[in-house]
Amino acid sequence: MQGSGQSFPEASNFPHALLSLLSVIYGFLVRVRLVLYQKEWLRSRHPGIPVISVGNLTVGGTGKTPLVSFLTQSAKDAGFKPAIISRGYRNRSQSKIQRVRFCENSVVDAAVFGDEPTMLAKDNPEIPVYVSASRVDGAKMAKEWDDPGLLILDDAYQHLAIARDLNLLLVDAERGFGNKQLLPLGPLREDLESAGRADAVIVTKANLGPNDEVIQSLREYIRSDCPVFRFEYRMVKIFRLDGLEEIDPSTLKAKRLLLSSGIANPQSFSKMLKLEKGDPVSEMHFEDHHQYPESSVRKMVEWGNSIPHDFWLTTEKDAIKLASVQELQQKLWVVKMEMQPDPEWPAFFNGFLEGL
Repeated sequence: MQGSGQSFPEASNFPHALLSLLSVIYGFLVRVRLVLYQKEWLRSRHPGIPVISVGNLTVGGTGKTPLVSFLTQSAKDAGFKPAIISRGYRNRSQSKIQRVRFCENSVVDAAVFGDEPTMLAKDNPEIPVYVSASRVDGAKMAKEWDDPGLLILDDAYQHLAIARDLNLLLVDAERGFGNKQLLPLGPLREDLESAGRADAVIVTKANLGPNDEVIQSLREYIRSDCPVFRFEYRMVKIFRLDGLEEIDPSTLKAKRLLLSSGIANPQSFSKMLKLEKGDPVSEMHFEDHHQYPESSVRKMVEWGNSIPHDFWLTTEKDAIKLASVQELQQKLWVVKMEMQPDPEWPAFFNGFLEGL
């Protein structure tokens, strides 16, 4: 669909009373499950390897996957042998657990493994990425196959079945907690009180939103000793889909831009490009984790050909799924983003690693 989306997915086609009822039922089930773990009627199991969990309280778009990649490189630089475990949302494989590992000239189908695990594997060559809905099963397989010294879990804040040594909660500075209502009435996966489980909070995209307001709204829920860090989201380079040409982000200044994506928060993509003084003249956005069937590609090509522009841009997450589309090889440019950490983060993270 064309045009920019809402701040969070909305369900305005449904009666408010029905959404409220469903939200109450959902919240009851979430709280019952949490109590079962608190009373140890359901048990969290530790895999015997240090575990870092990255997650959030809201649906999609907080920058979990880029942070997992950042942590993986930091741990590797510190001398650790990490492995990643990801949910692999919308992957088409029938296997319960998969292992992805990029080597030289690797070809990995994002439709099989999922876009986020594929991107993590590509950004972290030689680091194994396990795809499993059960993080416990994924950890067992990682231990058996690779014997890593550290497990990093992507999107596992609500996955209480696996115990962790560092529980990182991500909050989007741009969107915060929306209307602070539980699904499906609002964007929350669980109550804000659940922020109390966090060992540290990372406010992501701090350069795109009012992060002081977000932090203030969290203070009453997190522990008094829980540190809060601000991470910025920056463009580091832009490369053509065929990989044969690269430009600096400053090149986009005053240029007419087309933006297309299938991510949870396309507004942040647009805002980031405006910070580079680019001029988005038109945007086409699909739902998060869009798989780009032939019909979508055809619409994109027709749209891109019909609007005068200087650069047509997409995200890394989308490029993973469009890499084999010949019509777009020389038309589409991919924006490479990186996390820029809080100046106080290295001391905190290195202290955690040293404690292991």
